[in-house]
Amino acid sequence: MALQNCEAAAFPKAGEPLDKTEHCMVCGSTLEYLKAARELTCSYCGKVEHGHIRCPSGHYICDICHNRDAMRIIEDIAFITKSKDPFEIAELMMSYPGLPMLGCQHAYIAGGALMAAIKNAAGSDEINNESIKEVFRRTRKQAHGGYCGLSGVCGVAPAIGACFAVLTGSKCGTDKEQRITMEAVTRVTRAITELTGPSCCKAYVWTSLESAANYLGESLGIVLPSSRSITCTYSPRHPHGCREALCPYFHGYEHQNKVSVIADEALHSGTGQFTMREGGAAMDDKMESLLNKSLELGAEKAKVIDTSSVVVEEWVRWKCLYGCAFHGKDAYHPPCAPDAESTKKIMNEYSKAILMTGPKGKALTEVAVRLEGEAYHMGYYKAFAMTALSSGPEGTT
Repeated sequence: MALQNCEAAAFPKAGEPLDKTEHCMVCGSTLEYLKAARELTCSYCGKVEHGHIRCPSGHYICDICHNRDAMRIIEDIAFITKSKDPFEIAELMMSYPGLPMLGCQHAYIAGGALMAAIKNAAGSDEINNESIKEVFRRTRKQAHGGYCGLSGVCGVAPAIGACFAVLTGSKCGTDKEQRITMEAVTRVTRAITELTGPSCCKAYVWTSLESAANYLGESLGIVLPSSRSITCTYSPRHPHGCREALCPYFHGYEHQNKVSVIADEALHSGTGQFTMREGGAAMDDKMESLLNKSLELGAEKAKVIDTSSVVVEEWVRWKCLYGCAFHGKDAYHPPCAPDAESTKKIMNEYSKAILMTGPKGKALTEVAVRLEGEAYHMGYYKAFAMTALSSGPEGTT
């Protein structure tokens, strides 16, 4: 069975632990931060370069390979979101379960969220998705993993600077434009410095957006939401230890949503109802809330299903290999898309999913990703959106 324009946001099996450290993507070992660069070979693409972060077994992942999956989500959200609130956009991006607790993906989140909000607030053709792509290209030049500690420059700062440079037309030799851009970076850097010890990329994103939004109004007259009461839910995941009371976004571990989720697989009343239990209390309301939220966000239909009912077969991949115009064109299609065997394995790690349908594939992708974030904050920490885009020609929705 092949599904078109469908989304499945899957949930973890009961009792699965939440990762609390930064792990090697190859073997799972805790990462090692080097004091001096070494010549390392990427375990994925084979590229040889000088790097500062590896695992004790010698595995190394270059920035391009390390960022690939998260960047796909960050870019998709930045390009299709309609929100004018940079904090809301950033939180949606950060809710992606595959995003590391720390890493330069957060520089792209800060720049992408700010630029997407500006694009939607401006409502003009001058600021568009190409503007966001340009911010990402410039950010890539200066945002490198671990360099906040090695050089004192957090990649979030130049990402925000890239936004101001694109907006003003700043470049070498300009006057007022370059001054505005450098002032924006100076303010963001100062705000980040006040939160250092140890580094926290989540906090850096929030404080940089607040600083940038305030300066946007002051310097360019662009008004965006500039403050938000944020309660961090990521503290238990910090590999170097959360600053806790020293961080303005920390409000105690009672807010961390550390939930023990137990699935009651036996309770089926004939109505398709699925019951989950949290500390002895029924969780029907949470699942019902997620179903209602999916419809509110734009899904046409939604229902809870057993992941064991999802059929994964090899012939779908072969159909794409022989005759599909999109083969090899992007990460959604083979050979980049996961193979059938890998998909079967990951589906086996989940017990329940919410299946959504709708007439527009790309719009439904945003619904699935946003629902993933909603599920995460309800305690389903390993919730994951599996998306399917429309099969029409390029440019269709």
